[in-house]
Amino acid sequence: RNYAKSFEVFKNRILSKITAMTIIQYINRFEFNRNINNLKININ
Repeated sequence: RNYAKSFEVFKNRILSKITAMTIIQYINRFEFNRNINNLKININ
């Protein structure tokens, strides 16, 4: 569902989700040498 009141807020939410996914994939690949698609594994 889209709860954004304006396009700016919607755009910022989408951008933050894409950034978060990219950071998780980067950490999985280069810090822990895991598959980049394991997004639900906890970082311990």
